[in-house]
Amino acid sequence: MTETPVYPEKLTIEPLVRSPDTTITVPGSKSITNRALIMAALAEGRSVLLNALESEDTEVMVESLRRLGVGVHAEGNRFVVEGTGGQIAPGPKELFVANSGTSMRFLTALCALGVGRYRLDGVERMRQRPQGDLLAALQQMGINAYSERGNDSPPLIVEANGVLAGGRVKMNAEASSQFLTALLMVAPYALKDITVDVTGALRPFYVELTCRMAAQWGVTIDAEPDKQRFYVRHGQRYKPQQAYYVEPDASGASYFFAAAALTGGQVCVAGLKSDALQGDVRFATEVLAAMGCAVEERAEGLCVQGPPPGLLRGVVRDMSAISDTALTLAAIAPFANSPTTVSNIAHSRYQECDRIHAVCTELSKLGVRVDEHFDGYTIWPAEKILPGEIETYRDHRVAMSFALIGLRVPGIVIRDPACVAKTFPNYWQCLEQLYT
Repeated sequence: MTETPVYPEKLTIEPLVRSPDTTITVPGSKSITNRALIMAALAEGRSVLLNALESEDTEVMVESLRRLGVGVHAEGNRFVVEGTGGQIAPGPKELFVANSGTSMRFLTALCALGVGRYRLDGVERMRQRPQGDLLAALQQMGINAYSERGNDSPPLIVEANGVLAGGRVKMNAEASSQFLTALLMVAPYALKDITVDVTGALRPFYVELTCRMAAQWGVTIDAEPDKQRFYVRHGQRYKPQQAYYVEPDASGASYFFAAAALTGGQVCVAGLKSDALQGDVRFATEVLAAMGCAVEERAEGLCVQGPPPGLLRGVVRDMSAISDTALTLAAIAPFANSPTTVSNIAHSRYQECDRIHAVCTELSKLGVRVDEHFDGYTIWPAEKILPGEIETYRDHRVAMSFALIGLRVPGIVIRDPACVAKTFPNYWQCLEQLYT
């Protein structure tokens, strides 16, 4: 892994003096990298991941896999994984995942294939993030999985006996689709076929990403058309991949597409396509298009041309399927000529921070009228945006999103800019390319 750049405690964002016209290269997708690491670990044989994401979230996943007996060698963004065929190292094992939700959920399910006691813990914020729905599903399959403090949150304990029973499971995936993804990824290694009946409202796009990736790795996950039931045959095995390319991160790309929308400029993200595996590409193809941007796929990648000044339109949008980009939308909404309403993202209150409250608090600090709802917010056009220091709550997406306001407004200062290392360590260097 490469070293994270050293940043000051506060970073002032300078307004752009001209509209950008550039192509940006963003790192590989975190969602794809961490899924690929699990599938490669379960495969029998060597896999090579290309353009994999180097970040805190993937570092904690890699280190945990090593503790579980998986050989992982990282040279820059090229990861070589020696698969175990589903035979992870026996416990006792201690795994620390910092504040990586994907790592906590995926590794908890992976540990169910082991033998012995596994303890998974993280930072204080991770200890506030509920995991009970995944624990309940594992318990239905004969795994003694529970919260050490009895509150459904980490530290989590998995006591496994080498047998994941399989069978029929009910799972509430409303709080996070990652619970379902975690279970589906290990399902082929169960003793019997697994049928998962989903309760609650499922955000299906990340689960569809999992299913499409599993197919690339040789495993079939079947789903009913309404995505309320999933079926996985036992005995399937992931096949090692000699050159698995990780797509550019669509969530990371959203900030640069939004920069084009804000400034009337043009920004392309190299290598990203409109039919990407990641649902977050729809932030450009649907959300920004509805706001008046021109979106076009070209040979170099996906490109967004912002509208002329004053013509950026507000939108009313259910962002449940692409909630990571709801913060990106919040940052550009004050510059639109009509209100923007974001709904159905209540689950984001339980992510790296309470993202709904964070957005409303920080926009209000800048003089923007914003109405907070339980599951989202309404943001009104702002005649004037005040300078101010942005509290990032140690949340990478708050930092990256609110920095966009500084491209138009002088005096925007980002506290704790280093928090972007969680998923996008060189974000500030990429942002500087807009000025050239």
